[in-house]
Amino acid sequence: MTEIDTITIERAAKGDDKAFRKLYDHYAPFVWKVIYRTTNGNKDAAADILQDTFIRLNSSLKKFRHDSALSTWIYRVAFNVAMTQAEKSRNNGARHVSDDVTMELPASGPTAEERMIAKEILKSVAPDERFLLVAREVEGIPFEELEIITGKNSGALRTAIHRLKEKIRKEFSNA
Repeated sequence: MTEIDTITIERAAKGDDKAFRKLYDHYAPFVWKVIYRTTNGNKDAAADILQDTFIRLNSSLKKFRHDSALSTWIYRVAFNVAMTQAEKSRNNGARHVSDDVTMELPASGPTAEERMIAKEILKSVAPDERFLLVAREVEGIPFEELEIITGKNSGALRTAIHRLKEKIRKEFSNA
């Protein structure tokens, strides 16, 4: 993902609404894709997470130190918001995932059966695993960025994805 210019970031951090809107317009579509898939197509949950993410960013953008790309920092905030919301849903006994999954997978490429299997796979894993799987395998976020986003080292992330893929292979090869 291309990053937005530093001047826009600085202006947004100082409270410039136009600059923040530009930042939102630039990053929100990609964050939406990751969050939407992480919530397994639950549009309401994804919208809440996206809104909460950018509310938090608006209030804390002045704390951004440029240690990483802004997109990485934004995904970290989105990841934390998503995991917090998933935990609240679990504690309240509510389902965080939609039963009527209408995930947007490309029409070309996978067959209808393959798309259905992909939906079932994503429904079968925990939200943090789903985030990791979508971010790495669907969106191609590098392990170095995932390390910053999740707070886990890249070796642990590689192992987690490997184990997750093995779990999925075993579960769905027997189905």
